[in-house]
Amino acid sequence: MIATFNASDSAAEAELGDLPPRPVTVLNVVDREIPDSTWLKAKKSQMLADDDVFNEEFFKCIILSNALQLPTGISRSEVRLEDGSKSTIHEVRTGGSVRNGPYFAIGSALFQVFKLYDDPQDAFMFGVQVDEDQPESFIQYFESVIPVPSRLYFDPPNLKHPLSGKRFAVKDVYDMKGVPTSASCRDYQSFIGKADVTAEMILRLTRAGAVIVGKTKTAQFACGENAPDWVDYSCPFNPRGDGYMDPDGSSTGSGAELAAYEWLDHSIGTDTLGSMVGPSASNGVFGIRPTHGISNLQGVFPVSRLLDTAGCFSRSISDLKTVGLSWYEGQIENPRFQSPLRVLYAPEEFNKFSEPKRLIMDAFIEDLETVLKISKTDFSIASTWDEEAPPSCTRPIQKFLATTLAHIQLYDCYHNNAKWRNSFKETRGREPYVNPIVRFKWGLGANLTPQDYEKACSERETYRTFLREEVFNESTVLVLPCGSPIPRYRDVYDRPPAESGYNLQGFGFLRDLYGFLGGLPLLIIPVGQALVESSVTKEMVSQPVCISMVGAPGTDGQLINLAEHIIKESGRPLQVKVGRTLFEV
Repeated sequence: MIATFNASDSAAEAELGDLPPRPVTVLNVVDREIPDSTWLKAKKSQMLADDDVFNEEFFKCIILSNALQLPTGISRSEVRLEDGSKSTIHEVRTGGSVRNGPYFAIGSALFQVFKLYDDPQDAFMFGVQVDEDQPESFIQYFESVIPVPSRLYFDPPNLKHPLSGKRFAVKDVYDMKGVPTSASCRDYQSFIGKADVTAEMILRLTRAGAVIVGKTKTAQFACGENAPDWVDYSCPFNPRGDGYMDPDGSSTGSGAELAAYEWLDHSIGTDTLGSMVGPSASNGVFGIRPTHGISNLQGVFPVSRLLDTAGCFSRSISDLKTVGLSWYEGQIENPRFQSPLRVLYAPEEFNKFSEPKRLIMDAFIEDLETVLKISKTDFSIASTWDEEAPPSCTRPIQKFLATTLAHIQLYDCYHNNAKWRNSFKETRGREPYVNPIVRFKWGLGANLTPQDYEKACSERETYRTFLREEVFNESTVLVLPCGSPIPRYRDVYDRPPAESGYNLQGFGFLRDLYGFLGGLPLLIIPVGQALVESSVTKEMVSQPVCISMVGAPGTDGQLINLAEHIIKESGRPLQVKVGRTLFEV
């Protein structure tokens, strides 16, 4: 694949003479460098180390730009380098406007090159490129491959562009001008067509220097679905363990691909009731569901604006901090690290996990206590509610919030889809096809009254006020387990759709309601991997083990700094690997 290199600005035409079409390497000679064979060998080695697009073939023809002097016999001749390879050298004058890196030369024009990566995890909807004529627009590429530009085309990350050259994949609920938003629904994609504007959160990434390489699969309309529930599109594959564990949703593709592909740096998702939390835990990557309200969700397909957030996955806690500081544009601060005064620990939640997983989580919490020189405090949200809830709230918290989350998101999801659903029916004379779980969800939402919704919204506000006034201040951190206590597999569907779908709607008192309903920041941290017997291969495989940290509203930056500090000081790995295991065994 060849992308035109814009000769009117950063790619002033090089004086290449009558070269036949071929791959080339541009090397700018700076100051008084002498481009002899030793210098050339060093440049090649560095480019091979820094870039996955560059390879030996590009170095067979070298364009030396702006050299003050050339060693005897170098210019326009074949040279044998110190490593034994041969290169043809051409000297040109470009004024330094063409960056070092691999290109394709046709006559006197240079074109940027892209490497096409396969998607064995089936996690992408399609690849994209920036439209060079319209920088805020994108061009859709083939579904089976993802085009990735050379890392050498970009400056290192800096204050103005902290994400310079970093490759991002975007959940297919964010509008990107020039390409469709499907929300994993074929009828919706065909009816809505290509987006006219790019979502603000995506523009923030590109303004910070990020490179968007593709859109990722989502559970349909960002609703919760298990792997067997997918119909219009196939569910991505989780790379961890035996490769058949459920990748969780709805930011399914974004979590799975980041855990699988070394060439991808970050991925973007959303969270309404667990769509960042679940994929982070199942695929073993760092992730954040930020404080509700700090994300600009213009141009993002909604489930419920009372619950929706924009989140990021990263393989490194330090990289996640870099993205957060840039992406949320001042909403996340980078404060000087301060130890929390109180670390809350919910033993009843940890006791739901097997002993091997509990020991892994406890080891991290012990590291936390050692590093911070603080002891955790056992905490029960039920007991605290019984003691501190408003006098008007006489029911236990499990009953008070039993339907709150479900009613808000069901009502909003049904009504947020009404306009396009009705227009589709009027235009095409039939109902749009949606997956069975979504049909079930809409049926529940259609039966809720405005009074049901108002009651749920009031309960939400009571809960949010309670958390802020009675549980969390800026010095409080709650530690929770994250993910499923037992492995869930993509080929297991042992419940009827109504029962399975009901359990995905947020009924009951869920562990992570602090984030979903409370609007508090929730950071997911991979802390280890447990050996479990695969129901597919019958071998012992690794399952990710994660914990989450919850803080007061607006303490997103403090949470990330805290996690980074604990990981560094305890000698734990700052990042996870790609593939079957998170860490070296």
